[in-house]
Amino acid sequence: MNFLTWFLEHFGFFFGPVFLVYLYLMIRRLTVLYDFLRHVPGGESETVLAVGDAPALSFLYPFFKKLKAARGTPHAEFLVDAVWAEIDCRITVHFQALSGYVSTLVLIGFAGTIFGSIGAFNEMFQGIAAGEAAASVFADAWNKGLSTALYTSLGAAAIGGGVLSLIGSRFLMTRARRLETMAGLRIWEILEGGTP
Repeated sequence: MNFLTWFLEHFGFFFGPVFLVYLYLMIRRLTVLYDFLRHVPGGESETVLAVGDAPALSFLYPFFKKLKAARGTPHAEFLVDAVWAEIDCRITVHFQALSGYVSTLVLIGFAGTIFGSIGAFNEMFQGIAAGEAAASVFADAWNKGLSTALYTSLGAAAIGGGVLSLIGSRFLMTRARRLETMAGLRIWEILEGGTP
């Protein structure tokens, strides 16, 4: 509870909840990506050309089953397109959403900086005009906006940078590309009548 109070005091009663909502949305997307990519072999391991029924491709099993049944027919091409569309729907859309969240969060951090700075300068000018002591004016300016300006900028940079680092990391992006490779190999196995 103390953290939430501190967070709302320093980020502001508008920007604090917005940051928490975006943080929740990012964690949710990262969790979904982790669920899909955790069974994909890591970037350092050797690529196996015989994929078979790999657990990483379990969400594509219904498509592969239909593709086996349609092997050698003109309909197989449409099923291959459906496999790639499903990968886009299940994997790529989360990367795009995370990039969008980061971009929006940076803009919200910038808006918080401007909003907080306006509030702080307003408080400073009112304190100076009223003849208050410099220490009192600065303390009021900090409490009335300067902390919001600084913390929203820092929060946007830290959260955005952290998420972008995770996206570009060996775990997420490398495994997502490897998942596409595995799906392509599995399609080839089915169409060529190789591994069952």
